[in-house]
Amino acid sequence: MNPSGKILLIDGMSFLFRAFYASAWGGGYRQTTTGVYTNAVYGFTKMMLDYADLVKPTHLVVGWDVASRESLVRSQWYDGYKSNRQAPPDELIPQFDLVKEVTAAFSIPNLGCPGYEGDDILGTLSTTLSADGHQVVIATGDYDSLQLVSDLVSVKILKNGGKHEHYNPASLQSLRGIAPEQVVDVKALMGDASDCIPGCPGIGEKTATKLIVEHGDLERLYSNLDSCTVKMRSKLEEHREQVYLSKKLATIIRDVPIEFSLEEAAWEYDSAVVRSKFDELEFGRSLATRVG
Repeated sequence: MNPSGKILLIDGMSFLFRAFYASAWGGGYRQTTTGVYTNAVYGFTKMMLDYADLVKPTHLVVGWDVASRESLVRSQWYDGYKSNRQAPPDELIPQFDLVKEVTAAFSIPNLGCPGYEGDDILGTLSTTLSADGHQVVIATGDYDSLQLVSDLVSVKILKNGGKHEHYNPASLQSLRGIAPEQVVDVKALMGDASDCIPGCPGIGEKTATKLIVEHGDLERLYSNLDSCTVKMRSKLEEHREQVYLSKKLATIIRDVPIEFSLEEAAWEYDSAVVRSKFDELEFGRSLATRVG
């Protein structure tokens, strides 16, 4: 392997949903003349090219969720996991397959594994690739990915308006006051309503961060409950099992059984093939000019 590789890992669902809602808020959905919805695919492609221009990777991979909520590994651990998720809009559903046709036109691997989420795919790849000495940049909208930050792994968290927050170990400490290995422990205490991770009732992000910073990690916090207030100690003792379940749910899995060849992920593509796909989807000139 080339030790100087720079690999861009994209959270496919994060990009696609963000692209869909960014373009759909006004009620208008981009369509082809035959009525095929393309607003999310168009936005995804633009974002992907933007980040490729920014990062200048040698390789690019997109990780995907490929399972229903009920078949997720985490749903087997906790029946309520992501139970609040609504079905995607009808206009978005056909674009799940369409966007993979576009990435395939760029010769980009689309990786997923039944039972696992995109985070787990990116976690497995970033861990393996950085262990081989490669620099890895993860682009996602999910703050859970901050647990993957290391000297060789940085994370760009998508924000509105095409902006992002860039995290490496130093900026994570500066902006959020914690180290990468403390990200999951903070989440274990505060929970995550968006994923139905329960956490410890009555403990928010500020208190969770304070407790983990003071004690170092969850294990040492529970070994030193006597140092907490009576009220806090009571909360933590009562919900201990739930807190540790929350940690398990929030921990990105880094050994997903996926087949991957770095050579297949080289950021090189046939411009004619890409332009042909763009023409088929009636993307127009602005994107076509970006692919040569």
